[in-house]
Amino acid sequence: MDPVIRNVRDTFDGTSAARLINLDDGPPTCTLTYSEIVPGKTSAHHIHEWEHEVYIIEGSGTLFCDGKEYPVKAGDAIFIPPNVDHYTLNDGGPGNIHRIEINPLIAAQSGGARNDGGEGTGQPPVIRNHVDLDRTKGHVLISNADGAPNYVMLHNDPMMPGAVSHPDTGGHTHEWEHVVYVLEGTATLVCGGKDYTVSAGDAILVPSNEPHQWKNESQAPVIRVTYNPVASEAAEH
Repeated sequence: MDPVIRNVRDTFDGTSAARLINLDDGPPTCTLTYSEIVPGKTSAHHIHEWEHEVYIIEGSGTLFCDGKEYPVKAGDAIFIPPNVDHYTLNDGGPGNIHRIEINPLIAAQSGGARNDGGEGTGQPPVIRNHVDLDRTKGHVLISNADGAPNYVMLHNDPMMPGAVSHPDTGGHTHEWEHVVYVLEGTATLVCGGKDYTVSAGDAILVPSNEPHQWKNESQAPVIRVTYNPVASEAAEH
């Protein structure tokens, strides 16, 4: 089965959110959407029964959860729990906030939240920047231990020029899918024996049970964030 590869430059019109991995692509666990918030404006203000995981690519602002304010900035991974009133304000300077948002399938299947917020549980968000990771212990930014019920967020170690994943086995195969967003650089994804070039701005759905391997054949590092089902945390990979 071929991967889904879709770049933000081909789908984002500058205003509406770009649904880079959507229900029509057949993801088993989550969808991925890219959006921007202009200075002085906010994301949608709402409350719903599912969680969000957000990664801020560029910019800074303030996340409001049940009336409390939390500063957020580029490199932050954010877990917004279910049933929390929330929105993000771009009050961090002249530039747009660039972000990706990952939702469980129910968010799209239900047609999204149709409200302007409401009384929430008061559960605080989890906010963790990738620079604060202790990479000797792994690269998980948001885990099941943080309360994430469906999928975890990883900030993969930078792939330096010439690097190859799983070189001894020519890649690997597992029963879960990957949803990946390339933050920087250009890489080769080998999937099902075929080579695919992926670059910054690409969202990728790597199908479950499909052999795959990453290669950096460029002259610059490749940086990715990856979303896996929570069951992957207990598996060897």
